[in-house]
Amino acid sequence: MTLGSLWQLFERETKGWMVGGTVAVLAGVTIGLAPTLGLGEGGFADAGSPAQGSMELLLPSLFLSLGGGYAVLFPGLRAGGDVHLLRDWKVSPLSGRLLWALSLATATAGLMACILAAATHSALPVALVWLFMGPFLALSGWAAALMGTAAAVRRTDATDAHGALATQSC
Repeated sequence: MTLGSLWQLFERETKGWMVGGTVAVLAGVTIGLAPTLGLGEGGFADAGSPAQGSMELLLPSLFLSLGGGYAVLFPGLRAGGDVHLLRDWKVSPLSGRLLWALSLATATAGLMACILAAATHSALPVALVWLFMGPFLALSGWAAALMGTAAAVRRTDATDAHGALATQSC
C-alpha cells in the first residue's frame, strides 16, 4: 500500500483541512523564527524579553502554528479511526511509522531547546513551545491518518477475504 493510494482514501474535506493546516504550521514557524532567533528590527532585548517589534510577529506565529497543528491533528485522528500503534506497528506503512518517529523526535528536540533556552532568555522558551508544538501536532495527525487508514483497509480486506471464503464453502 503506497502513500498515494492512502491519500486517495481520505475524504475531500479531510484533505483540505490537513493540507491547509500543514501550510499554516509552516507559515507560523517561518514567521516565528525571525523574532525567536533575534533577527529583524528589535530581536531580543538585553533583559531577556522580546522587544516590542518582535512581539507583534509572535502572536500570528502562535495562531498559525498551533491552529494549523490542531487543524491537521483532529481530521487526522478522525480519518485514522481506531489506531493500535504498538500492536499494528510492523504492518503499518513505512511513511506512517516515519512520521510518528519524526513527531516524537520533534517533541523531544522542542523540549530540549526549551530547557536550554531557559538558561539564556526568560521569554524565549515561550516562543519555542509553539514553534515545536505546531509541527509535532501536524506530524502526529498525518501519522495517525496514514496508519489508521491503512489499518482500516487491512480490516476491510480481511473481512472481504473471510466473506469470500465463507460463501465459497457453502
